Amino acid sequence: MGIRETRERLGDRVNAAHYLGEVTIIERNGTPFAVLIPYQWWTDRQSQLDTAE
Repeated sequence: MGIRETRERLGDRVNAAHYLGEVTIIERNGTPFAVLIPYQWWTDRQSQLDTAE
């Protein structure tokens, strides 16, 4: 999803991440630039990293 479209639909994409577990890849000029992920996914990965150390 391009940055402009992401900006226009940010609320929808945040809800999709939270309620549906959907990931959104944000692109700039066709190049992947960032990822919007569910917060729970991120905290789970952080916990995994903490226990791996």
